[in-house]
Amino acid sequence: MMDVEIRSFTFGPVGANMYVLLFGKQALVIDPCCPWGNTGLSDDVRVTSVLCTHGHFDHISEADDIVPRFLCPLYISSEDSPMLSDASLNHSMHFGMMVRVDSPYKVLDKKVYSNEELGITDSGRFNMQVVPTPGHTSGSVCYYFNFIGNAKQYMFTGDMLFRRSIGRTDLGGSELDMTRSIELLKTMNDDIVCFPGHGSETILGEEKHRNPYF
Repeated sequence: MMDVEIRSFTFGPVGANMYVLLFGKQALVIDPCCPWGNTGLSDDVRVTSVLCTHGHFDHISEADDIVPRFLCPLYISSEDSPMLSDASLNHSMHFGMMVRVDSPYKVLDKKVYSNEELGITDSGRFNMQVVPTPGHTSGSVCYYFNFIGNAKQYMFTGDMLFRRSIGRTDLGGSELDMTRSIELLKTMNDDIVCFPGHGSETILGEEKHRNPYF
């Protein structure tokens, strides 16, 4: 059975969530917005990959702290990759900040990544599906994890889906795309535990019935 521990760290001026998926002493980071030193994790934990759900500043602000520290790859969609180096596109400039990411990145060019491809080799097996969910931004994605030997399913939704709400579409997104992304999520398993970019976790089936945008 897959032994994974999910830690959440809320940080920054708008309270974005960074998630650390711990597989023993190996880890994945989703939305690098919290300084690694603030996590309190032990020094022998090693991050093997960093994944961005989208390119807004509040979700990428600490990439240059985490990526060089562990010399690990940084993944983002091709559509949102220009936001990494542009404070206007990532909207940090509008908050009086100049967030830019200088670390090298890799464009998400596959639909499914295995645990080995993400550098997790010590603790079981999983597949991570990249689910394109444009709307909040043109390149927003969700990361859906299917753990082999574990009945639970997890999805990290960024700012596409929140508990009883959805992300805004006026910061480089599209209402039409968001509507299509919602329709896509309606087709997915009700039991998926969703971890959003802001706020608390939720269950996809509950959102289908209680989220007014669904």
